[in-house]
Amino acid sequence: MDMKLILRGKTVEDEPTVDAIFKILGDKHSRRILESLTESPKSALDISKECRISLALAYKKLKNLKKCDLVQAYTFVIVDGRKYSVYRSKAHPIMVLLNHRFPSQTIVFDSDNLVSCIGCESLNCGVYYDERYNGVRSICYACGANWPES
Repeated sequence: MDMKLILRGKTVEDEPTVDAIFKILGDKHSRRILESLTESPKSALDISKECRISLALAYKKLKNLKKCDLVQAYTFVIVDGRKYSVYRSKAHPIMVLLNHRFPSQTIVFDSDNLVSCIGCESLNCGVYYDERYNGVRSICYACGANWPES
């Protein structure tokens, strides 16, 4: 079986990293945190409230997500000297290709270059260079539409 894990437009080659990412995606609390952070950056306290988990569990899951480079922490200093961190998702877009038949497809997009789908109008689309067609194409990760870029 030829499988690819593509994170932010780059294929993840390292087997332990791939395993760790799949383990995280298999965990409901980690998925909830990632979903929560796709909307906007949040503090651990906000995440724990929104995801209905303890603050300790939120910090534990955020630590694992940071380790796999799926979230980024921004630290701010409050006036009284305490540190305050806000977390932002770096996991968008993420794609798993099972039985990937066309290794000539090279994904060249990042989350800042997502385009609107012509089929379902989702913004969950990316752009890639496809050697088979010798050109740039777009793909929708919501409905699966694939079309040439103009």
